[in-house]
Amino acid sequence: MSKWRNITLVLALLGLIIFAVLVWYKAHYSMDIAPAITITVPGAKHHLLIATQGSTFKNAVVEGLIKAAKQRQMSVKVIDVSALSTVDVKDWSALVILHTWESWQPQVDAKLFAQRHPKQNKIIFLSTSGQGDLTMPGVDAITSASYLVDVPEIVAEIVARIDEITINSTE
Repeated sequence: MSKWRNITLVLALLGLIIFAVLVWYKAHYSMDIAPAITITVPGAKHHLLIATQGSTFKNAVVEGLIKAAKQRQMSVKVIDVSALSTVDVKDWSALVILHTWESWQPQVDAKLFAQRHPKQNKIIFLSTSGQGDLTMPGVDAITSASYLVDVPEIVAEIVARIDEITINSTE
């Protein structure tokens, strides 16, 4: 075999390995579509929207938020974060956006929503990433790695912010 043929084969093999690793990474770390849930509390004074991505960690956070909202007699709607373009902020007492960073970028729908609604005091972002420290510039977000052991603390922090928003609301 010639030298150039060997180099070509090595490069092709290397390209195939890189492609396989990228496919594995995307399949292993990408988020699921979150199922829509609606919990209506008759006569509820406050309405909470949760936009999320599907993952074990985020599902556990959503469960905790739903439990807290029920205790507070709040109606709740859960949607996938990809549906944020249809959301009217005025319809909600508080909004919680749970999104993850993939390939060093925030989830695109969450990013666009944050850009459309800057400085909204009734929107709470939970931004998850591998190190748990990434957030969008200009967005006051809770940051976390997706460790299940941290769920109670994260839920408590979000609920405290929801309480602050709803207590201070003029609805």
